[in-house]
Amino acid sequence: MTDNDIMIETPLALETLIGNLSSAPCVAVDTEFVWERTFYARLGLIQLGAPDGSCFLIDPVALPDLSALGKILSSPTIIKILHDAPQDLMILRRATRAVPQNIFDTRLAAGFAGLSSETSLQNLLANLMDIQLPKGHTRTNWLARPLSSEQLDYAADDVRHLPRAMTLLREKARSAGIEAWLNEELELLNAPSLTEEPPPRETYRRIRAAGRLSPRNLAVLRELAAWREQEARMIDLPRQHVVEDSELLSVASVLPTQAPDFEHCRDLRRRTEQRYGESLLAAVQRGLALPESDWPAPPMVPDEQKIGKDRITAAVEQIRKTAEAKPVDPRLVSTKNDVLMLLQEGRNALPENHRLLRGWRAELLGDCLALIQS
Repeated sequence: MTDNDIMIETPLALETLIGNLSSAPCVAVDTEFVWERTFYARLGLIQLGAPDGSCFLIDPVALPDLSALGKILSSPTIIKILHDAPQDLMILRRATRAVPQNIFDTRLAAGFAGLSSETSLQNLLANLMDIQLPKGHTRTNWLARPLSSEQLDYAADDVRHLPRAMTLLREKARSAGIEAWLNEELELLNAPSLTEEPPPRETYRRIRAAGRLSPRNLAVLRELAAWREQEARMIDLPRQHVVEDSELLSVASVLPTQAPDFEHCRDLRRRTEQRYGESLLAAVQRGLALPESDWPAPPMVPDEQKIGKDRITAAVEQIRKTAEAKPVDPRLVSTKNDVLMLLQEGRNALPENHRLLRGWRAELLGDCLALIQS
């Protein structure tokens, strides 16, 4: 650690730090955590970087109450600078019970500065500032104590240069005339829904291949996934350690109503049946009891064959060329599914259903939207 880096290990030191940073224009933020065998991440370190280059390393092991940090995270006047913000923000919201506001994500901003929006922090600092961060410590157990000086240096470096990086990225976006577009995309990071836990009955949407089920079976899968979510949160285990996706899909496909029916669920493990059989059957019954009006609609899947390979290729290429001319990373503009959905609906597409027809994306694409929709 440098002379400007300070460990925060007592409630008084944390309160003092928060008071000192309350008038700062910006604070860089990062976290180190362990998240392998639990539902919730276990925080091992929180790094804060001030505009003058000083770094503060908060020890969550010594400080289980981090609510004071929420004053900084939720402040609308202090810019919080993070690289690849969503996961850190979700973890910090749970730790502080504060909704993060006024976020600047350097990874996202890189996509409005002629760089990749998927770049690592190491590559961003190397390309933007010619700073080479040392590699290593990616497999550190951040809950172990004591942490070495090398580990603490590594952690501090993750925030030390972020205020300067933010300034340079903004300058690049401003010189390209697209800073307003960057601000519009950054504003989305303030949405509380980004960092709150999803309702258990919505978690079935995470399961791949769910769209292959009929609405009735999908209603059962929704109940199964909601039960698993609640169980995983309660016992603090990863979802897949409770019941795997393939097992839920198998049960939702067969619709067992009694224990002997489980033998037809090909992907259901014996130990899962023994441990959770009653809960699975109860979830199936809840799903089957729903009236048809409460069945979830299956996700809309574009028909690529009907749209045509040439049209898809031409649209993707047009978006790429238009974006890179600004320069904006095309991956920020659209996903392939965005393009497919727009092509499928054509001139019937409405802005409220297609982000390519709204905001900065519509402004960027301009006339080429008419060609895509024709």
